Amino acid sequence: MSLTLEDFKSISVWVKLSKVPIRYWKKLGLSYIASVLRRPLHMDLSTTNRYALSFVRGCIEMAASSSFLSSITLELYDGSTTTIEVEYPWKPASCTLCKVFDHSNKNCPKGVRRE
Repeated sequence: MSLTLEDFKSISVWVKLSKVPIRYWKKLGLSYIASVLRRPLHMDLSTTNRYALSFVRGCIEMAASSSFLSSITLELYDGSTTTIEVEYPWKPASCTLCKVFDHSNKNCPKGVRRE
């Protein structure tokens, strides 16, 4: 099987969300928050069983064209807002020129660079 650059347009990435309000610690609430990043796939066992309520860990399908946000602003029911911190234990290299994972703009095989 041969893979080409077009095959790397999305990838699964684990994220850690901190400062999530307790009222959103349900499947629907966490899915809603995680969908801001892209497409939520899974939660780890500690999150599902609510063992560690200080953070959420989930697996998100990210597109190469997605930006890796460092925070999410969530509007609460009363109209106030709260900031949820986002951490990525690993960020894959991505090329914004080709819109694929596998390499960065610096190493783009097309040789096109934006300065």
